[in-house]
Amino acid sequence: MRPTNSGGGRSPKRKKIERAPTDIQSLEHDILCIIFSFLSLFDLVRCSVVCKSWNAIINRSKLLQLLYYKLQRNSEGLSSVSTSLEQSLRIYLEQLAMKHHRLSLIDGPFQIEQWKGHSAGVDQCRMKMGLVLTGVGDKVMRLWSLESYKCIEEYSVPDKVSLVDFDFDESKIVGLVGTRICIWRRNGSRSIFPSHEGTFPKGLCMRYFDPEAIVGCEDGAVRVFDMYSRTCSRIIRMHAAPVTSLCLSDDQLIISGSSLGSITISGLLSDQRVTTLRRTDCTGIRTLCFNAVSHKLFAGTTAGFVSCWDIRYENYRPYFLVYCFIFNYQT
Repeated sequence: MRPTNSGGGRSPKRKKIERAPTDIQSLEHDILCIIFSFLSLFDLVRCSVVCKSWNAIINRSKLLQLLYYKLQRNSEGLSSVSTSLEQSLRIYLEQLAMKHHRLSLIDGPFQIEQWKGHSAGVDQCRMKMGLVLTGVGDKVMRLWSLESYKCIEEYSVPDKVSLVDFDFDESKIVGLVGTRICIWRRNGSRSIFPSHEGTFPKGLCMRYFDPEAIVGCEDGAVRVFDMYSRTCSRIIRMHAAPVTSLCLSDDQLIISGSSLGSITISGLLSDQRVTTLRRTDCTGIRTLCFNAVSHKLFAGTTAGFVSCWDIRYENYRPYFLVYCFIFNYQT
């Protein structure tokens, strides 16, 4: 017989056990391997750069190598693993990345905003805080709003000198003018650093990280100028060739590229060289861009190619060769 409820009411309900939802981080190694095994080769490569744990799982399981071997065996009838599997996999991934980026340019939705900014062509632009600063090509720099595409401020370049490079922040524009550093205040005033003969050879590029302006020079050195004392505070030897491009990281690192194709990373505070990145060709470095979130360093060369490194591991990743950058350079 079933027990009766002496109170005459309904039987008490059982409490539901609430469990926290399962997320991707709580999955075990074997389960993630099974999930990754269903992906295509291109998607598996993309997963390998999501985080360190995924990269370690994919590398330890050799999923990339196994999937590539399977594709090659199906297409070419291979009976044994090639001795140059790693090299052929790298080449294949590079070609695959270029193909995907090319197709995304052709078929993918994108929007281009274009407006007339200068009477002459401009060679430089900087984008920060929803603003774009353009110049180097005529005697004026213009600051544009990315919301309205209207010029909100204009700065004239001193006569008889050329504007080489520039950078800006919330309150000022810092420019490399001839062999001097020039400051344009957002309130309209302008001041120029005094020239010191013999300490400032021809500068080719510049970046600004308050309170210092970093100038890459023709003699292969980087000169650091203090914005308050208006003097050269440090000289850092970076290359045996002219420094053609610069970028700065949030953790006080100077990344410089040379006309011979070398890329060197040095400390801004310690003046010590951290490392030199190796390249696969000897074309000059035209531009550098560092992403502080992904720790990826992109280098554009004079030949029109872009290479990528993860500076946490100093690994050069040729399969990240981005076709859209090649496309932009050639057009």
